[in-house]
Amino acid sequence: MKLKLEKLASWIDTSIETEDIQSLNSALANIESFDRKTLTDLENATLDFYTANVFSCLRQASNDRKDFAWANPNVDNEIYFLRSALNYLRNSSTMEIGTDLKLRITTNLANVLNHVGRFTEAIEYWDQAISDIPEFSMAIGNRGMALFWYSRFIEDPETQALFLKSSRVAFCNALSLGVENHAKAPMLELLEHLNKLANWDELNPGFSIFGGEDELEKAYRKWCVQHRLVLNQANDLSSSIDGLQDTLTLPSIVTNIREKPEWLPVPYAIFNQLKQEFVSARFLLFEATREQDLPLHFSDYGIILYDTLDYRFYRLWIEKLKMAFLSAHTILDKVAYIINEYWEIGHPIHKVDFNSVWFFGKGNQRKLIEKFTECDNWPLRGLFSLSRDFYYQKNADRPLDPEAKLLHDIRNHIAHKYLRVHVDDLYNAEDDRSLNGLEISFPITEIELTAQTIKLLKLVRSTLIYLTAAVAHEESKRTASISSGMIAHMPIIQVEDIYRN
Repeated sequence: MKLKLEKLASWIDTSIETEDIQSLNSALANIESFDRKTLTDLENATLDFYTANVFSCLRQASNDRKDFAWANPNVDNEIYFLRSALNYLRNSSTMEIGTDLKLRITTNLANVLNHVGRFTEAIEYWDQAISDIPEFSMAIGNRGMALFWYSRFIEDPETQALFLKSSRVAFCNALSLGVENHAKAPMLELLEHLNKLANWDELNPGFSIFGGEDELEKAYRKWCVQHRLVLNQANDLSSSIDGLQDTLTLPSIVTNIREKPEWLPVPYAIFNQLKQEFVSARFLLFEATREQDLPLHFSDYGIILYDTLDYRFYRLWIEKLKMAFLSAHTILDKVAYIINEYWEIGHPIHKVDFNSVWFFGKGNQRKLIEKFTECDNWPLRGLFSLSRDFYYQKNADRPLDPEAKLLHDIRNHIAHKYLRVHVDDLYNAEDDRSLNGLEISFPITEIELTAQTIKLLKLVRSTLIYLTAAVAHEESKRTASISSGMIAHMPIIQVEDIYRN
């Protein structure tokens, strides 16, 4: 098998170098001929990595608008197979992998996610790659590029300066280590631009640190930062800045008071609610993770239950996990309300959800709304791509995440059916799911449920950041087309904590 994989790799590399599209498609057909069930996880990961490389080359060789073509099957397949490859590697030991395969997969996934506007997720993958190899110059440089463009959507001057300074440091480090020829000129150009903006050696931008002396609160805020769950762009720069505040807000919005005489644009009120729901779900998750090893909570005492001999959890912290998961998931469809309202799409409210808000028509007639087909709004494109991570029964398209069906089944069984949470060390829930019917109940371990809840909250955080960035991009275009004398500014007063009745 090793020899067969090496020949396939050589075939693909040669086809990529010569941009031989026919040969690349033949390589895909060859990959499909493998009997995946007979392969090890490492071999399956390798095949998925090769598949993603083929689709990457097909994407770059295509003549469509590569930068802003939202519906691009090659991009979708590249993301899907890189993620699938990483999933296979989770089951392989570091000694077994024995190569730089994981590093290459992680870096390529960061690159393509950033390409489609999913920069917060891309930065985390680059951070993983740099953590493994601190002198990985291309990962350092590409991360610097992402930070530079990300900064354009940040309204707070201090945070924006932090991003620009971090971007400059990344360029300096990458160029000193040496980067590939195609990347050198763009990095030098941006570095020169940054050097003209400020004397960065003397400029030390900061950020607001928040929190009291309570030990539980300190632990909570540290946990939020470590898991990159703070609604603050600075959390994407570091996962070790304790006490970051949830400062993320929608940017200033220009509205015609003659056409919309409301006191404030509707999206502000919706976004307030989404932030509150997010931070509440986040705290429930934090509480659940801390209570796993504690004695039974007093609220669980005295309940008559029968032992069903399947190592099941009946605990308050499990229910907190479920509530956190369900609450986080509901935020996604509410984001769709803002998209529908702000971009004036015109869908009836009762038909708006995170998956369908981008389209008109049904079934085979479903098409991307015209204003999105060639939209140059990079973070909005990222928001669209993120919406396709999720599984929808009414949508025949394959989601971009191989685990999408798992997230869907968890949500569906918490909300409508019966989720069984078992002890990981004593029960093989994955085998149970594959062997037995799942119509009424769905087995999962506490480790799986915790991991999927953290993953979902991270996706929701990215969703809210992409939303604010997309609105910021749109507002920069709107204000540029209006004379400054035609715009009257109206301040929005922040609600102080003591007045949050």
